[in-house]
Amino acid sequence: MRDINEVLRKKELDLQQLQREVEALRIAARLLSEEAEAATVYTPRAAAPVNSYAPPGRPAPPLPVSANDPGLGAPWDAAAKKFP
Repeated sequence: MRDINEVLRKKELDLQQLQREVEALRIAARLLSEEAEAATVYTPRAAAPVNSYAPPGRPAPPLPVSANDPGLGAPWDAAAKKFP
């Protein structure tokens, strides 16, 4: 038969271990919640491209092309003055 003092000491040690584990879990939960809150507050959002919406089933309208435009550069290049 086991000594009652030995059993009591073992149970007290188990209780102390569980209390340390619970405290560690509380700290971890607090850190994770702060991290999740910071991620939702400071998450950078990508800017939506301008004029990128085309309704379903309809293609986006083509960009205007001038007769002098060789197909290179930005659309404003075609409207710029050309020097000899």
